[in-house]
Amino acid sequence: MAVRSPVLLVLGAALLTASLAGCSGITEASRPTINRYAAVNITARTSGPGQARGTATVIFFDALSVQAPSSVLQQTDECVFSAVDTLVTPTVGQNRAGSTIGFTAGSTSLQLAYSDTLRRYATPAGQPFTYSTGDQARVTIPGAADVFPAQSISIKLAEPLVPGPVAAPLSGQPYTVTWNGTNDPTAAIILSIKYANPATASYANEQIYCALRDDGSHTIPATGLTGFLGSPANRRSVTLTRWRTTEAQPDARTLLHVATSVDTTVVVP
Repeated sequence: MAVRSPVLLVLGAALLTASLAGCSGITEASRPTINRYAAVNITARTSGPGQARGTATVIFFDALSVQAPSSVLQQTDECVFSAVDTLVTPTVGQNRAGSTIGFTAGSTSLQLAYSDTLRRYATPAGQPFTYSTGDQARVTIPGAADVFPAQSISIKLAEPLVPGPVAAPLSGQPYTVTWNGTNDPTAAIILSIKYANPATASYANEQIYCALRDDGSHTIPATGLTGFLGSPANRRSVTLTRWRTTEAQPDARTLLHVATSVDTTVVVP
């Protein structure tokens, strides 16, 4: 299972950072009667205590149906072994729904400009916004005839992550990963434990990939750690991603889907 961002699943492109459609029970049912879509992707990195720095993209496209990932439905713990996909694919849209998209995150207000090259709206390159725990984002779409109706939607931004100790366990012992869980049923966690397997691999090419509740702790049994413990320490890492989704359905043909995520990566000694 390749790792992609949640929103890229909505696009059908090769985001998120996590391929959620490959894990059972964590996507909404497809909606074959809806054929106009807007996908808002807000991604961030933890930048300090209670703070994160992020960017946002908005695309509009037409399709017969899509699978929209839902953090509300991801409230069970599931883990698989997976290859690590290092391919980076840019998010490209299809339609234009106004000259700019209004966007606020906490106290920051922006107008997201349209790119003719990528056919999408995005925060300015190299100018991330900063937000704090508890902040919300709001997206305001002016709309365009026969493309997408005017619409506004808000979402609570994914709270910055604070991982607990990540030192590798002793051989034969389970591995417990901890973080500052929210216990919020609208949020979920993606855990990626990467390592080189075989140990001679030139990069971290394998991972233990988990879709989890945001309850602050998950334990990998000792039987699943052979490849991880055999990897050189400089190719072992733990990445935690918190994500949250919301959506609006202005009419029977139209879906507006928003995903917010924040991640942090720690090298495992």
